[in-house]
Amino acid sequence: MRVLDLSWGIAGALGVLLLAEQGADVIKVEPPGGDPFREYNGYAVWNRSRRSVTIDLKNPDGLAAFHELAATADVLVETFRPGVTDRLGIGYETLRERNERLVYCSCPAYPEGHRMAGKPGYDALVQASSGQQWEQPGWRLGPIFLHMPMPSMAAMFLVPTGILAALIAREETGRGQHVRTSLFQGALLYTTQIWTWATKAPGDFWTIMSKSYPAGSHQEMIFEVANEEWVHMSIMSGMTPIRSQDDILGLDVEASDNERYAMLSEEERAQITPKRKAAYKRQQRDELIKAFRENNHAIEAIVPMGDALGGGPSGEPHPQLAANGMVATVDDPVLGHTTQIGVPIHLLGTPGAIQGPRPEPGQHNEEVFGELGITFEQMKAFT
Repeated sequence: MRVLDLSWGIAGALGVLLLAEQGADVIKVEPPGGDPFREYNGYAVWNRSRRSVTIDLKNPDGLAAFHELAATADVLVETFRPGVTDRLGIGYETLRERNERLVYCSCPAYPEGHRMAGKPGYDALVQASSGQQWEQPGWRLGPIFLHMPMPSMAAMFLVPTGILAALIAREETGRGQHVRTSLFQGALLYTTQIWTWATKAPGDFWTIMSKSYPAGSHQEMIFEVANEEWVHMSIMSGMTPIRSQDDILGLDVEASDNERYAMLSEEERAQITPKRKAAYKRQQRDELIKAFRENNHAIEAIVPMGDALGGGPSGEPHPQLAANGMVATVDDPVLGHTTQIGVPIHLLGTPGAIQGPRPEPGQHNEEVFGELGITFEQMKAFT
């Protein structure tokens, strides 16, 4: 399957990466000089496992060459604002005339028909306009900028999902189609988890759902232990403890099981939590985790992501990440020897793999355009 990747930013690049590392032949189509986002460090990972060609789409020869290339493609992914591809001469209707099997995926900031569809948009603005910054708890009351680009990271899953659904439909119809999603729709995909409007819910419901002021019961299950280390004690694991956490901690208080703790009032929790915090602070992390697990409690050490990838004192990645092939070393043409996330989807019969580092802009011009019969001299006019 050949995919032409005209996307900028996160959602398209990562969505296409999931396809590339399961065997798709991905060709990144960039303007002369390269994608303007190339300087962003994340691109070292997001744009690996593909080839690169450069084309000036405003040059008539470049546009003609692109049409030749699009005629060989199964999928095209673009992230321009609605209407831009039509103005460039590479819109869906134009390309479909020559390649009716083409699956054409569009993922702009806002969907076509949205009141903001014609305006420049990127992840942070979509966070603001979708309500995510309003809902995000943080260091003060009021809206908070999200550290994680949630709209893009959600749309990243929508891109390959829509493409694969269209490819399956093509098996029956013989025709491609226009697949449309957006960062805004990605934001709404995630907000289904936090927007729970229960007009007649009891007070306990709001106590559980509170995120920052005061902290909800989940936040109160994060404890500092000895040596400035931390653990998270799950309150909703569904497991039946052998001994209560208070008993394990040596607390002379009335033990309350984890799930019941979430139902306590703020005042009742205030009588228990400080005592637990002091008791946890006296514990060695590894010994505590061992004791909790032996007594059927769900608990996990809280570690920095860098430590999980191998940046901690041991220099080794987390054993689980290593066992799942989720830590990889890639020799990037700019950054050199790098540690990157591996392939996150495992197929037993046809396993995926990293196909190589991100290419340099236009690294494969001669290889790709040569297949179309375009000479080097002709390429120089539009690359």
